[in-house]
Amino acid sequence: MAALLGAVALAWALLGGRAPSAGPDAGAIGGVDACRKGPRFQHALALGPRAALGTSLTDVTGLALLDPDGGGERGTVYQHETWDDAGFLGPFITDRHGNVFVAPVPLVSLVENPPEKQNRIYRVDTDSQVMRLFADLPPAAPPSGGSPFGVVGLAYDCDTDSLYASSLAGSTAARQAGRLFRVPLSDARAATHVDGVDAVGVAVFRGRGGKRLYYGLARAPEVHSMALTDDGAFSGAARTELSFSDRVAGGRRTVRKIRFTAGPEVVLHVIDFNYSLQVASVRLEDVLTYRYDPVTDDWDFVASETTP
Repeated sequence: MAALLGAVALAWALLGGRAPSAGPDAGAIGGVDACRKGPRFQHALALGPRAALGTSLTDVTGLALLDPDGGGERGTVYQHETWDDAGFLGPFITDRHGNVFVAPVPLVSLVENPPEKQNRIYRVDTDSQVMRLFADLPPAAPPSGGSPFGVVGLAYDCDTDSLYASSLAGSTAARQAGRLFRVPLSDARAATHVDGVDAVGVAVFRGRGGKRLYYGLARAPEVHSMALTDDGAFSGAARTELSFSDRVAGGRRTVRKIRFTAGPEVVLHVIDFNYSLQVASVRLEDVLTYRYDPVTDDWDFVASETTP
């Protein structure tokens, strides 16, 4: 994915998919998305082994495949004819079959991304490459020009074949109206939600007490979580997992992406976010790593770095 990144809007920096990664077996402590695969169509295309999907390729609207070993200054860019149908796209994730799920996010202008079409998830078929609308999620209040964001984070759970989505639809800098969604891939119409949560980055982790949906608050330098039942439903009250206020300085620091790795550890990608489309020629991102202690069911700080 690093090859896909360029100078982008601050809102665009919220996003980015999570590549399939090694993880624990079912029931073990750690992340729960190790079954995810890349799309099968990628193998059928005449692209090099380093080709990668992305949504933040400069001057390209929507999803694209970049082969850095292809011709030209930046390599070969491939895009199916449907991949720009929803305007600019942001968070994306694959499932166990390699289907790609992706959400639209406005860049600088709302022309390609009208607010009323931002609380959606699209599905790119792992074989045909065709992108179609998968779920139109109900917002607590409609997005607006003042705060045009809808779905801003996606996660996948292999155990229950579920998507989890964070949405800021209806929220503004002064009003919190966001929702957390669970979307069964077997039937998107059966989606359920939790009200009143403004979150961006989301991921599922199995700890000592079972599985929980982790999410980074949009309004505070904190990561919270909510318990999940065996079938993937939300359960009980949220709790605070960790605060990183002592690790970052200035601005409204928000976790745009959560990654669980071996150890088990969690890697937080932290940016400034203020609910507006604000252009930034250089994105500064704090990357914080914490390690899970199964004895205390808590997270211990490991390291931090700042990346452009």
